[in-house]
Amino acid sequence: MTRRKNKITKISILILMLLTLFFGVKYYKTSDDFNNYIETSDLENKVLESQLTEILHKYDSLSVKNKIDSLRFDEQLKLVQSGKTSKQVSRFNSIEDSIVFFAKQQQISKEITLKTNAITSPKVVSKTAQLTALNVNAKGVKIYSDAYKMSEAKIQQLRVCFTLEENQLINSGNKTIYVQVVNPKNQIISSGDTSVESDTNIKLQYSASVSTNYQKKDTDVCTYVDLEKNKTIKGKYKINIYHDFVKIGTAIFEY
Repeated sequence: MTRRKNKITKISILILMLLTLFFGVKYYKTSDDFNNYIETSDLENKVLESQLTEILHKYDSLSVKNKIDSLRFDEQLKLVQSGKTSKQVSRFNSIEDSIVFFAKQQQISKEITLKTNAITSPKVVSKTAQLTALNVNAKGVKIYSDAYKMSEAKIQQLRVCFTLEENQLINSGNKTIYVQVVNPKNQIISSGDTSVESDTNIKLQYSASVSTNYQKKDTDVCTYVDLEKNKTIKGKYKINIYHDFVKIGTAIFEY
């Protein structure tokens, strides 16, 4: 009898524990779902509140515009009814025209300022006022007269090549380009002492010149420079490219 009671007691305790565990899990799940629901509802409320605020703002803006239009219409109607249409309506319109004129003047002033800044910018001036020589390079040229002395022969010419960059703001036509070669001793190689002088008495001594037909697009140009024997030494040579007495490109040639 006592054993039976103990067995029933154990079973009852086990059932109570299982029920307690079940309801605990159920409560936790329900609590978690409820918290998620609260967070979702709060987020939705904030979204709805934001949308409502935006709608009210648009409505207020529209209301203000309608009020202004209504006042403007009432003002014109009063002017018409009072028989002062021709003079005062003209004045009313002139005020509006003045506002429009002022706005246009502000826009024009802004555009002028931007254009002035563009003109005074060194980078833009360089781009619009002068050609630009890109990819300047030079190669030595040997002229052999004796096959047995090929290794001893010095370079007698430089082949200088470059690209005149595309620029739609420069007029098309023949352009004279001057090549100036400066040896490692800072001596300008100028066979025949060639030089040009500008109207403002600026003198440019050059090594060779070349004319090319420039059509507002990338133009490849090559020319040969005759070297002076007494100025041809080992070292680094500076190759300068000029147009209209302005240096438009440069490179280094090592011999």
